[in-house]
Amino acid sequence: MALLFLVPRGLWHAFTRQGGLNLRRLVQTIKDKPDAEKGVDFVKRTLKSYLDTQNTLHGTICCGVRFLNFYGSYTLMYFTVKILYTINTITQFFLLNAFLSFNFTGYGVETINKLFSTEDWFESPRFPRVTMCDFMIRHLGSNQHWYAIQCNLPINIYNEKIFFGIWIWLIVLTILNILSTIRWIIALTRRRRLGIIRKYLKISGPGSKEKENLLSSTQTSSIEPVGTAVEHNQFIDYMHLDGFLTFRIIAHNTDELVAGQIIEHLFRNYVPPTRNYTSNV
Repeated sequence: MALLFLVPRGLWHAFTRQGGLNLRRLVQTIKDKPDAEKGVDFVKRTLKSYLDTQNTLHGTICCGVRFLNFYGSYTLMYFTVKILYTINTITQFFLLNAFLSFNFTGYGVETINKLFSTEDWFESPRFPRVTMCDFMIRHLGSNQHWYAIQCNLPINIYNEKIFFGIWIWLIVLTILNILSTIRWIIALTRRRRLGIIRKYLKISGPGSKEKENLLSSTQTSSIEPVGTAVEHNQFIDYMHLDGFLTFRIIAHNTDELVAGQIIEHLFRNYVPPTRNYTSNV
């Protein structure tokens, strides 16, 4: 079970190492550098170089292959990994059905029903505590006698609780994976991307004194973002889906001020892309 959970994670890290932008390394650079500014500067240069290469070549180069007019290789792989996580948690139910030789999918529902009824929910037919055991007693010579007696199975007291916990955990993971996928789909819509870019440009725009109080809603709403609406739209075209996705992953794993510095650097130094490519979203 644990190995199946590691497979999507391994695929994602292998892809990012071969895709030209190692996100894990970028995040670790920000966290591990003794001088935080040096780590942020390295990420700024790396991300800008990646975006400039995409726009210059009018496509993505992934694993040595050029995909013309396609800017969503990281995005496609990211959602593939999320779908694999969801499939994995659902598949675990069927694997446990086969392993336990009973309908594990409905085991948690039965237990919850007993918990809210007058029945003793500690007694589970799936994990019996008393059963009949057959064993053989040898006598002198070739005499062998089989006996069937009642046996206690105290280990099942723990097994039923452990597998009930596993059932709940798999349900929670499945729901969280589905919600996370929906959340990322919404975050990658053009309107939502514009809103997030403006938010981080507001964070990076004010002076140092204002930055200290920036996270308050009144301060944030009163500060105008850097640039105009037209420039923001051109910047979205420059970043494409992959650029925005990688930026959001970095922002989630660092902090808002660092993310604001990165987006400000990219915004102030970007060159609007030419229009001889197929637009994405």
